[in-house]
Amino acid sequence: MRTGFLLLAAAICAVASVVSVESQGWFPLPDIDAPKVQQLGRWAVTEHDKKANDKIKFNRVVSGEETEDPQLAGIKYHLVIDASDGSGQDRKYEAVLAEQVWRGRVILISFNPAT
Repeated sequence: MRTGFLLLAAAICAVASVVSVESQGWFPLPDIDAPKVQQLGRWAVTEHDKKANDKIKFNRVVSGEETEDPQLAGIKYHLVIDASDGSGQDRKYEAVLAEQVWRGRVILISFNPAT
């Protein structure tokens, strides 16, 4: 009986470790037009502009993906954002941000022109 319990516990641990490794991949956002996705993109542009003061204006998020981030205990997003630069030209930018829902906090990790 005890051996069976130990084997079951070992099997559960093995499955849990496989699931946690798989959850570290990036997955396409299911609805890019969802208000939350667009809000995160707008927030990323605003946050970047506070630091860089380069007058970028948010237009919309055009694509994105997400992954679980165990280190931050939250969700990490990679967004491609259409925005107007300081001269009014439409450009694409890539933003990486993390959302810690349990803390009500969003962190801008990077914001760069898309290549």
